[in-house]
Amino acid sequence: MKNLILFVLLFFSGGTKAQIVRPFIGGSAYLQWDFEKSSYAGVNVGTEFKIKPYFMPEFECSYFFGSIEDASKYKFGTPIIQTELYIRSVAALNFSFCPKIAIVNKNDGASYLVILPRYTISNIEAKGNFVEFNENGTSTNNLEFEKSTQHTFGLGVGLDIPLSGDNSNSICLILYYSGVNLGKAINNLEHSSGYEFNSNGVLGVGLNYYFSFKKSSKPIKYKIPEPL
Repeated sequence: MKNLILFVLLFFSGGTKAQIVRPFIGGSAYLQWDFEKSSYAGVNVGTEFKIKPYFMPEFECSYFFGSIEDASKYKFGTPIIQTELYIRSVAALNFSFCPKIAIVNKNDGASYLVILPRYTISNIEAKGNFVEFNENGTSTNNLEFEKSTQHTFGLGVGLDIPLSGDNSNSICLILYYSGVNLGKAINNLEHSSGYEFNSNGVLGVGLNYYFSFKKSSKPIKYKIPEPL
């Protein structure tokens, strides 16, 4: 899949002059209550291919990461004693294709809406450290790892705001619905029984910056030879 995406990027990059290619970088945050600060973050890079003013497909590589709220158990008595601590984190490397649709894009320097359906392949890795506290004051650490692959669909709605008159540079504010389920890998960790959660279908917000390497053309200056 990675080789296919690279081939398509190279193919379109060498396309016709009527086609405009714009790289972009961005960041995002997704709302999920079981994560620290009730969210996890993402960073992304990609390329947009302007086939038509209303059709601009994108290929994107993104990376999600976040830590789960620590889970603890206590033995009540005098005093109260902590018996267990569960520390977990998760990350995902994603490869996405998005047939982006622009609404009312007149190439006149005005803002326009975009719809971003997204197909994503994710390589997810969850890590856990299950700590047991013994009555003699010692503790036992149990390190856990779980990997999985997912194929998911998502959707975004955004507002593209041009930063230049020819629309070569712009920012896009995006509201996401992500189908990537980070909780599935976390729930498969060895000690997750009793600590499960679901992160399928989460909402997020993002910001992409689109830019162009296009250089403004300058008239060629001819030097008039001096008379003999």
